[in-house]
Amino acid sequence: MFPHPSRIPAPTFSEPAPPDLTDPQIVLDYGLRAQVRLLPYALGFFGIGLPVYVWAAQFFLSGWQIGLNLLLFVCVWAAFFLIKPALKGTDRPTRRDLRVRTRRQWLCGGLWAISLLSLSLTALTGGDQAHIFVLICAGAAVGIIFFSAPVLLYLLTLAPLAMIGPIIALHLMPEQTELANLVSAALALALAFGLILNRHLQEHYRLEFNQLRLVQDREAALSARDALTHSQMALMQTLSREVTTGLRGLEQNLSQGLTLLSRAPAPRHYVENARVGVEHLLGLITTTLDDDTARSGQMTVVTGPLDLDGLVREIADGFRQMAQLKGLELTVSGALPTQGAAIGDAARVEQILSHLLSNAIQYTPKGKVEVKLLPPSGNHVRLEIVDSGPGLDADELIRAFAPHERIARTSAGHSGAGLGLNLSKTLAELMGGDIDAQSTPDVGSKFWLDLPFDANIAVPRPAVEAPAAVVADTTGLRVLLLSNDSLRSAQLRDTLETMGHKCLTATTRHRALSLAAKGEVDALLVATGVFEDLSDDGNRTALSAWLERLRSTQSHEALNVLALLPDGHQAETLNELGIKPLLMPQSEDALRRALMPV
Repeated sequence: MFPHPSRIPAPTFSEPAPPDLTDPQIVLDYGLRAQVRLLPYALGFFGIGLPVYVWAAQFFLSGWQIGLNLLLFVCVWAAFFLIKPALKGTDRPTRRDLRVRTRRQWLCGGLWAISLLSLSLTALTGGDQAHIFVLICAGAAVGIIFFSAPVLLYLLTLAPLAMIGPIIALHLMPEQTELANLVSAALALALAFGLILNRHLQEHYRLEFNQLRLVQDREAALSARDALTHSQMALMQTLSREVTTGLRGLEQNLSQGLTLLSRAPAPRHYVENARVGVEHLLGLITTTLDDDTARSGQMTVVTGPLDLDGLVREIADGFRQMAQLKGLELTVSGALPTQGAAIGDAARVEQILSHLLSNAIQYTPKGKVEVKLLPPSGNHVRLEIVDSGPGLDADELIRAFAPHERIARTSAGHSGAGLGLNLSKTLAELMGGDIDAQSTPDVGSKFWLDLPFDANIAVPRPAVEAPAAVVADTTGLRVLLLSNDSLRSAQLRDTLETMGHKCLTATTRHRALSLAAKGEVDALLVATGVFEDLSDDGNRTALSAWLERLRSTQSHEALNVLALLPDGHQAETLNELGIKPLLMPQSEDALRRALMPV
């Protein structure tokens, strides 16, 4: 009577039911879907039964009764197809969705069960042989039992409603008691088979659901494994590329230094480049290890009150030379109130700010970089780093915070692992803060760090130590070296220090004034190459004014000023301004004689 359950179309799902559904609700969802997929079979069952009904009805019913029944079929089918589009479930059903679908599908089944009840009772007016027509209705009731089997609720409500019509009709017919009992027993047996089938289908639903969940868990595990593998591969590629590049640069600088050892005691230029390369590799390794620690959830921070004003200015001072070498203006503005302190891990805050400042200076070709300390807002304080660099669009800004992501448009020619921003954001969140940014292409970027702020905590101040006694050093001279060429500057500094002199280095005239104002110097050595055209009154006046300001910073105005010239051009004019010209290449003896006090 019933086909094997495996032949009943089972629903196909892209993902299992939400975790908030209980086991009975999951079974109900599967049953509703299975019943909807049985619709083509129900239509075929009706198509086969309709000619049989018409053939049998003409012997027992009048033409107008048959017409009314056919009209009833049309109305039921019309209502059914109107409701049908709302019967399809979703891959992630909700409790409300299940309730709505259950009511609608019950209404569809109820229309057919009520129609069958009406047809069965109509047969009572069909004469002595009407019981044959009622037997056909009983067969239709078996079909309703079968199509109700996927859902237990329907089997317990719609099936009895469909069965009761043929049973009542046969019991009301004279001399059909035995047939009525036989049909009642057959329908009861069909209902029992329907319950067995429903039990079997429920186990099938649970098995399919668990199987699908296992498949999805396996796919999720494979995806996680692939993501981890991809991340590890990207990490190894980054390390391989950066370490190889850094070591090659280090090798070249050290090789150049070795070739010059015979000509210069200590080629500081190459040694300094080698040191920078080593620092870059160490920073890369530290950042990579910290990022790996943060990803594994083992990163810890030790938070406490911070002297954020002092920390910011100290970090900014460490980047001033880097900014000056690129011709950038680096400024710090704003201050926190005297009452209250930012809360964080000083080492981690320094790590974050150093990365943000390094990025701002590195990627800004010209203009300025500004560090702003904003007043506390609520229980947070904000620190902004604003630059006039190339800027990022919305998509590039999102990618900038992703690990191992580097923006090709702005990072060309700059080394890095692409981990700094992602790690900085993780560190900020561990301290209860956050990092975010705004950026506009061709205008600049603004990155900010938010840290917790407690208005009731005093700012920790460093202990003031007594200044160490200054021991006068009378050996050698204090020479201020003004040079805009790093290699020439390193060579001259080596020469001067070998001669026993102390050397201060400046790259601009403005910087030279600042250094001279901070302490006494005995001589100024200018090695900036060719001077501006001093036959122009404006250039000559500007140079003369600068020399006067320079000499005014000293207690003795007889400052010895020398200029290394690539040729003898403008030597007389410089001599008139009080600058001793010294032709290049200069010998150590010539330089020593020129530096001797007048």
